[in-house]
Amino acid sequence: MGACCSSSPEAKYEVSGGAKAAKQPSSHGPKPKPAVPDFGLLNTHEVIKLLGRGGEGETWLCKDKETGHEVAIKLIKRPIPKPAIQVIKREIKIQADLGQGHLNIVSADEVILSKTYLGLIMEYVPGGNMVAFVTKRRETKSERGGLCLDEDEARYFFKQLISAVEYCHKNNVAHRDLKLDNTLLDTHEPFPWLKLCDFGFAKHWQANSNMDTMRIGTPEYMGPELISSRTGYDGKKVDVWAAGVLLYVMLVGMFPFETQDDNFNNTAGLYDIWLQQIKTSWRDVPNNTSAASRLTPELKELLDKMFDVKQESRASIDTIKQHPWFNRPLPEKFTESLKELEEEQRAIDEQVSKGAFQSAERDKALEALLDRAVTPAMPSEEVTRLSLSKIKRAYSILRPKGAGAGMAAVQEED
Repeated sequence: MGACCSSSPEAKYEVSGGAKAAKQPSSHGPKPKPAVPDFGLLNTHEVIKLLGRGGEGETWLCKDKETGHEVAIKLIKRPIPKPAIQVIKREIKIQADLGQGHLNIVSADEVILSKTYLGLIMEYVPGGNMVAFVTKRRETKSERGGLCLDEDEARYFFKQLISAVEYCHKNNVAHRDLKLDNTLLDTHEPFPWLKLCDFGFAKHWQANSNMDTMRIGTPEYMGPELISSRTGYDGKKVDVWAAGVLLYVMLVGMFPFETQDDNFNNTAGLYDIWLQQIKTSWRDVPNNTSAASRLTPELKELLDKMFDVKQESRASIDTIKQHPWFNRPLPEKFTESLKELEEEQRAIDEQVSKGAFQSAERDKALEALLDRAVTPAMPSEEVTRLSLSKIKRAYSILRPKGAGAGMAAVQEED
């Protein structure tokens, strides 16, 4: 579904809602921005601003009129083509199942269907993504020996990323698009917590089985087996390679393998990256030699294991967690933040162990709702909301007139 749920530097719309509220063009000065669309959610949400665009839709910052909470909503125009609905269904279910169970994964709270749009309602992460964070640090990298983040700070975030990826893998899900753009930062003080988002390319696998040959993801983060469309690649090892790229970029602000050809619609750029991967150690790529010299020997050894071109011998998540660099003590300021995170996570783990976030009834209700999204809305159709979080049993009710504008809802039952 594309696009993550954090702030965007652009605002291309006026925040005042509704077409009637739009100002008339003046004969002098620039044209006003178009009014923010309401997406058929006028009775449920105030639409505030665009957060991002993806291949299938847009993500908007909205305020829930009932709770007053800010949320991020991925919106896809209805009717949705039938070939696309299975991919959307997979993303929603994966994020609903995983996000409620891990603090380092963006949670999906509801699905909403209006006459014109299908929306996935997620937690809003206001701190921006790691791209912006690392870019800002590049301006002062001379203060850290030429590194965007020093190794301690990078390890603080990397530990959280690995925890999130490990949780995905334990639930037989490969993310397949790990990158700075898909890692968000919240506003936890004194140091932000990382949140993994955008499960549009994520996929379940059966125990002891591998992925198909589809080339998917972001080229600079792809492992060689993914670029070459290797038959039956290991989704877990693809994530390990991408996590290594992400760690490297956090530290030095550039990719270990990249190309001057940005047009990945043809294969020249991909082939260029693939040749570097299979013929040259990441340490020996011309752009990397200076950067690699700034890293500690332990970290370089870990990256060697994560960038092993043979997926069979590439580091696993367990290998990473046991590595000396990963376990090097952090300064107290980071340790305290991680300790707080781990304590909150343990409480969630107890709920997960009791099946608190699993519901066959919810899954059936989700199937029915998405089946409606492939058809045009009926004139009498109401906005429908399906709660994805902490559900034991789900059922549909039609509220009486005057109670929430007759909105149909799928409620939570304790």
